[in-house]
Amino acid sequence: MIRKEKALYWSGQISEYRKSGETLVTWCEKNDVKIHTMKYWLRKQSPVLKNPETAWVSCVVEEPVSDTIMLRIKNVEIEVMSGFQDELLLKVLRTLDQL
Repeated sequence: MIRKEKALYWSGQISEYRKSGETLVTWCEKNDVKIHTMKYWLRKQSPVLKNPETAWVSCVVEEPVSDTIMLRIKNVEIEVMSGFQDELLLKVLRTLDQL
């Protein structure tokens, strides 16, 4: 077989393999094709980008600003955020103290 004929033959084999939906190993066993030969032709027939462009993206990572404190009283955790209501927190703390 000359080079073009081989390329055409293996192009057909690759097409059949892809259509089958089978794993490479299963397809090769069923079709009496050496797996290493099939892998060679899969690589050879795959398009290769000579100079792929690299796209860089700017990314800014900001640390989250936390305006909260965590109170642990007995087995209860309370997250207090900025702008909380003083009297409500006081009531909650008193209730927890009574438990």
